[in-house]
Amino acid sequence: MMRGDFSSAKIWLVSRLVLGTLLLCVAVSASVLAAPQADTDIPPDATPQIQQITPSQAAPGAHVTLSIQGSNFSAGAYVSSASATVHVESSKRISATRLEAQLSVSASAQPSTLSLLVSNPASRAAEMAFTIVAARAATAPATPPQNADPPKPATPAPPTTPSAEPVAPAAPATPAPPAPEIKPSAVAAPVAPLAPPAPAGSPASSGPEVTTVTPSRVAQGFDVDLKVAGRNFVQGTKVSFANSGVRVLGVTYSSSTVLTVHIKVANDAPTGSGGLFVINPDDNEAEASIEVTAKGVATPGTPPKPGAPPTTVSAETQRFDAFHLGNPTEIFHVHGRVKGSLVLSSGTVKYEEDGKTLINISVSEIKEVKTASPMGQIHITLTSGKTFHFAAGSLRPSDARIVVDAIQKAMPH
Repeated sequence: MMRGDFSSAKIWLVSRLVLGTLLLCVAVSASVLAAPQADTDIPPDATPQIQQITPSQAAPGAHVTLSIQGSNFSAGAYVSSASATVHVESSKRISATRLEAQLSVSASAQPSTLSLLVSNPASRAAEMAFTIVAARAATAPATPPQNADPPKPATPAPPTTPSAEPVAPAAPATPAPPAPEIKPSAVAAPVAPLAPPAPAGSPASSGPEVTTVTPSRVAQGFDVDLKVAGRNFVQGTKVSFANSGVRVLGVTYSSSTVLTVHIKVANDAPTGSGGLFVINPDDNEAEASIEVTAKGVATPGTPPKPGAPPTTVSAETQRFDAFHLGNPTEIFHVHGRVKGSLVLSSGTVKYEEDGKTLINISVSEIKEVKTASPMGQIHITLTSGKTFHFAAGSLRPSDARIVVDAIQKAMPH
């Protein structure tokens, strides 16, 4: 009887231990399944989803920090504006579900609702509404009443003179008239010199003017340096585009007559003509036109036509985000960080990092250029037998194909 009871107790303890182990396994599995998707799991071609933006409105002349909540924000996600009245100064990815952007609203903006866009490096854009509200005018009228109040304290002054009336000797104060004689002479002298300085300040401010944009046409999927020529450009002049598929990567102020604008045209950017806006810090702006063409449509480089017999070198500068690979296997160790740019210009292919040219290849020395799978490698072989290895910044074979096509078009035929 005692032995039977001991066996039953032992079996009961073992069954409790097995049951506890099973419950622990179920809890661990549930926690793994419930874990949020890691940031690195968001591919660059995933379409972003927007749930909320804060704030959703601003007044003319305002500078705001915009917080965007949503999902599918991959590394390199950015915010852009479809209107020249709102300029996106910078955007930053906080996580796969949150972005922050610094916006400035033109002081001349009119009350309206416009579109802001969120894009991943290789995705379609997600659209959100942003409202420009009327500026408050209540503060301006508030100041005149304050100026009107001072005259009132001046009125109590007369009561003091009646209190002086009991003092009869106040009558001898008649010698005061000489003072008025000094006033006219003092006023007459400064009036004449003050008049000339006023007109001198009127012609000081003038807005920017744009005369030419080179090139005037850009193709989908290209990085291009635009040369904007005109006048009245200043340090801090900004450039924006009405085309939501054109992203400004940088603006270089060369002089009051020349700006260099580095842009990236999305693979799915809308085609056709659109506005290019040059905006000075005082919110004066000028507009020009630029056309986006489909992939494979040549841009209008006027210099290449006169020199068409020897080569087909394009007059424009084309810039592509790229990696330089010491050997093809290095692509598996770059971790998605774009190190530099391949720049195709004036018969040369250059590789640049941090503004420095590390590799300079003449297209006349290129024997062969081709792509390779799986992640968009670009191989450039020279007539000397030397080979350079690169990769498209997006690590996509389709983008590598665009780079190869551009170099092949520049090579002598």
